[in-house]
Amino acid sequence: MTSAIAPLALAVSTGALLALPLTPAIRELVAKRDAGPLVTRKDDGRIDNFADSLRAHSEPFEAELAQCAQMEVDQIVEHAAEKVYLCGRGGTWQGPQRPDMLVLGAASVSLPAGFHCFRDFYARGSVFCGQSNIFRALLSDADIHLSAQSQVLRWTHAEGKLTASEGCTFFGRASAGEAMVLSDNCRFERIHAPVIYSSEQASKLDIRTESAPFSKLAQAGIGRKRVHGRAHLGREEQHLGDLVSLKSLHLDEGAAVFGSVKANGPIELAARSEIDGALVSTKTIHISGGCFVKGPLIAEREIVISSGAQIGLPGTPSTVSAPHIRIAPGAVLHGTVWARVEGRVGG
Repeated sequence: MTSAIAPLALAVSTGALLALPLTPAIRELVAKRDAGPLVTRKDDGRIDNFADSLRAHSEPFEAELAQCAQMEVDQIVEHAAEKVYLCGRGGTWQGPQRPDMLVLGAASVSLPAGFHCFRDFYARGSVFCGQSNIFRALLSDADIHLSAQSQVLRWTHAEGKLTASEGCTFFGRASAGEAMVLSDNCRFERIHAPVIYSSEQASKLDIRTESAPFSKLAQAGIGRKRVHGRAHLGREEQHLGDLVSLKSLHLDEGAAVFGSVKANGPIELAARSEIDGALVSTKTIHISGGCFVKGPLIAEREIVISSGAQIGLPGTPSTVSAPHIRIAPGAVLHGTVWARVEGRVGG
């Protein structure tokens, strides 16, 4: 009798153990509890995503804001337990010095020195900030001009041009639809624009508008060179194709690589040298004045970009990424600059 029960008990226990992991699925099949849609993240990586979200949040106040603009008055309204300051008057700001509510402006506005907005600030026109202004988030459908020592704590976006004076700080994201002009001692984390000038003078530089013909040959499979040690290109020397160095890489003045470059060590580009492709280092990258790098440009420690250097091309945005990024006044970049720890102009 015992010999007959033992195999049956073993089969039952084995079946129970096999079915145990399937219990939640079987229970959900019988009585559906998680049939709702999955949560979709609002932050999908697009640089202007926060701006689109704020515009959507402001839609319920469109009619009241238009009425305030027509009457040229300011008004505080409440919607769904949220207070909103509607600024219908353009010109000099006449509202509170430190509003603790969402601010929607119908026209261009000039803010006083020391203005602090502890909630989001959205203007349909340009925003001219006073000195030492502080915003949680700042959005303009035109231009933004930040005076010295101003700060944006979360994100800022200008559909037109974003200009930051000396000592401004961007925490989080900063972007512009047309151009961004930074100044000495500006700090940033992630910035994006079709063209980024690290000073006002940089906008007067002659920039390259297209890749060299040899770079297309490199992309077509002209070959790759691997250097077992330190790689070095002499003055005015050219290399066609990709270049990989197992240690450091140094390009003398006027040297050029028509392809992508990767080094397992520091990379040093002397004046007027050129990388018509990606540039990647496991340590640091130093780019001297007059250099051109098509990009992307990635380093695991630090990137230093000197005055007169150009990163990326108009219409071909690139990416500059490293924990620490230092850009001298007078440089031109196209696309995204992402400093995972700190980015700084000058200093």
